[in-house]
Amino acid sequence: MKKSICIILMIAVIFGMSSVPVSALTPEPKLEAAAAILVDMSDGKVLFEKDADSRQFPASTTKMLTCLLALEKLDLQTIIKVDAEAAGTRGNTIKLKEGESMDLLNMLHGMMIPSANDASVAIAKAITGSVESFASMMNVRARELGCKESNFVNPSGIHDELHYSSARDLALIALECMKNETFRQIVAKYEYTLPATEKSGERELKSTNFLLNDTEDNHRIYVGNDLRYCKYEGTIGVKTGYTSKAGGCLVAACERNGTRLLSVVLGSSGMGRFADSIKVLDWGFENYRTINVLSGGYSFGDIKVIRGEFNKVEAVLLADIFHTLPMDASIDIMSARAVLEESLKAPVKKGDVVGEVTLYEGEEIVGTYSAVAAKSVAEGGPLSAFGIEDSAAARIWKIALIVLGAILALLLVIIIVIMRKIKINKAKKIARKRKREKQEAARRAEWERYYEDKKYGRDEPPWSEE
Repeated sequence: MKKSICIILMIAVIFGMSSVPVSALTPEPKLEAAAAILVDMSDGKVLFEKDADSRQFPASTTKMLTCLLALEKLDLQTIIKVDAEAAGTRGNTIKLKEGESMDLLNMLHGMMIPSANDASVAIAKAITGSVESFASMMNVRARELGCKESNFVNPSGIHDELHYSSARDLALIALECMKNETFRQIVAKYEYTLPATEKSGERELKSTNFLLNDTEDNHRIYVGNDLRYCKYEGTIGVKTGYTSKAGGCLVAACERNGTRLLSVVLGSSGMGRFADSIKVLDWGFENYRTINVLSGGYSFGDIKVIRGEFNKVEAVLLADIFHTLPMDASIDIMSARAVLEESLKAPVKKGDVVGEVTLYEGEEIVGTYSAVAAKSVAEGGPLSAFGIEDSAAARIWKIALIVLGAILALLLVIIIVIMRKIKINKAKKIARKRKREKQEAARRAEWERYYEDKKYGRDEPPWSEE
């Protein structure tokens, strides 16, 4: 049995925003790229797309998936030994040498920042032993993430006609990657120094993602009619790619004023990928904003707990709910409904899912989220069967013990009084008996004296009569 709670979202009041009608978005950007997509990172909502499901060559954006699998399968301290195959990999490299050793964390920096193919092969072989088996693992993981237009045959993105993906699939992969803190830290770096190994000295790395911090004059690009540097305010990742067949590819993540957007452009040119990404991101920030609809910990009320140390537990929102709306959209189109369990049976653990919260934009469902138990509830004592909490039961037992103690004390007093009365009565009875015995003994003595006197001629009895 479940109960439903309608939540009135006073977002306009909370954020000091007024409700206004939705206005038209600005014209969509014109791109050099063959395919592109823009998504809200808070909930995955697609804000813009251009042939997002068309199969494209992803080039080195492939390395996002390689990095994700490495973080899922290996410890960061894992030492990776470079073999001849990895050392001989062509394309972008960090010049790894056969027999060289490097821990995974530094190897990931080498793969993701300057886009080193040799590092990607070394990592893949450390996980599965071969490039082919690692590619199989990549495809399994991609399908788990919902990718439908992807097939990977190597960990680096070196061109192969059977190695392809789509803008939408790469966005799904990137969104999953950006949930990992280590991944985010690596792809946000523009420069990094690899420590020396037994076969190489220190290596200075610089990111191929110019949006992070590039202000070189020879890298300036036209965005519309504006000639500008590639550096883009708020960029936090993610990964570039380029081959002659794939063209310029870029997955870019950016955050401004609480709004986080992720763009993917495929099939552009070497510098056009940066211009295209800026156009898409600019359009996104001009037309959309992310709001905190409900904060983690928001209470939906109490749920009855059967046979628990407490007879109820608070149901709260597991995490913040964010949603992205058009910049001028009416806030009051948002609503939410929580469906909670009618009751729970102890034990209940803190964080157990006890309900579901559905977020609506108008009548459209835009997300579902978990309501969880705010605290743990252990199994209760005997009185919990009657809905009595252990704390109340403890008070009841305490009062019961006090009353029982008082009753026992009273009974003891009564028993003492009775025993004393019995003892007194017994003593009186004994005294009366002794008195009677004494009187009887005296009477017998008088009679004996009388019979003695009569025997010797004394006629008067030894007692007087009235």
